[in-house]
Amino acid sequence: MELTRSYWLTNLPYQDLHTTPELPTQTDIVVIGGGITGVSTAYWLTKHGLNVTLLEQRGISGGATGRNGGHFNPRTKKNFAVALKEYGTETALAILDYVQKNAAAIKQFVADHQVDCDLSIRGMVTLALDPDELEAVQSAASALARYGVSGEYWNSEQCAEKIHSPDFLGGVFFPDVGQLWPAKLVVAIARECLKQGTNIQTQTEVHQVERASGKIIVKTNRGSIAAQNVVYATNAWTKHLLPFLKDIIIPVRGQMLVTEPAPPMWDFSFSTTFEYCIQRPDRRIFLGGMRWKSPTGEIDTDDDSTIHPAVSQGLKEFLSDRFPDLRDLKVEQEWTGIMAFSKDHNPLIGQVPNRPGEYMAAGFTGNGMVMSFLAGLAVTEMILGRSPEVFVKAFEPSRFFPN
Repeated sequence: MELTRSYWLTNLPYQDLHTTPELPTQTDIVVIGGGITGVSTAYWLTKHGLNVTLLEQRGISGGATGRNGGHFNPRTKKNFAVALKEYGTETALAILDYVQKNAAAIKQFVADHQVDCDLSIRGMVTLALDPDELEAVQSAASALARYGVSGEYWNSEQCAEKIHSPDFLGGVFFPDVGQLWPAKLVVAIARECLKQGTNIQTQTEVHQVERASGKIIVKTNRGSIAAQNVVYATNAWTKHLLPFLKDIIIPVRGQMLVTEPAPPMWDFSFSTTFEYCIQRPDRRIFLGGMRWKSPTGEIDTDDDSTIHPAVSQGLKEFLSDRFPDLRDLKVEQEWTGIMAFSKDHNPLIGQVPNRPGEYMAAGFTGNGMVMSFLAGLAVTEMILGRSPEVFVKAFEPSRFFPN
């Protein structure tokens, strides 16, 4: 099947990597998934001296991490004012603290290992196209400000000047949000995994996980491997191996386009209720969203081999209609990627319910770039029998399976 081609995956290494020619017959831990969650988990496990084999059905970062919008936004997935109401103050603040620590840990990793992934903190403005959206933007900003995250309000005139569009009623600019080349970060983490001894096997599809003689047996298209533990870092594809989670972690298809180099427009990123955009240093514009143009909202599809024509048209019209300077801009590439929305918009990180020795980190609801790195550390600490140092109780998978 021909996948839609993501700009982020251009000339990316580790797409056909077998650390050993054959699968090992046994290992301490199998990590399933080679996106940011899987490589982060393998990184922390091997850093703690465990023998790890990572299996990925495509190449490293070939799934959602290599197909996203390039944003680095340390916020709750939900509007923070909504998160306070729905999760309660304690949990909402714990999530905010978690993503901020996760963002700091990634920045530290990038600095320590001199990672060339274009990570830059240029800020992001959340924009409103109608009065309801403006109220939501302002309420989120007000709630964040109460807890130490301050933004700068832009009225319609300031938006017109800074965004180069007359269409926005207002917005709030947050200086601590960034952008990056996500797949290059994943490759850098994978490189450190290899240095630490991780056995990485790409182009290896897991068909089934079984138990036999006190071991966990992971069956793949290239043979079987026995392990003491397994970690599902499978996000949108989790239901294929853990079918009982099919109504808890739902695949949702997102769509992106990238343009030819454009006139300099913004050195910050922006988002609306449904769309998100960056302009990279090479002046190409990356725009995602518009899945509301699909009759299904692109919910419950894990096919990223095609693009939706109505979504494609909506993205192109968003640029040409909202930004007069971009009316004749050509689109160079379009692609889709599969997010994994959990039932409550929080990830499932921890032991798989009723399956001893099996752990998971999945369901990141489109916010995995600022959650996954320390999710891998949390799972590592759980496997070692420790309480995770940085964690949120609301992420435990058992919340969906009360005794």
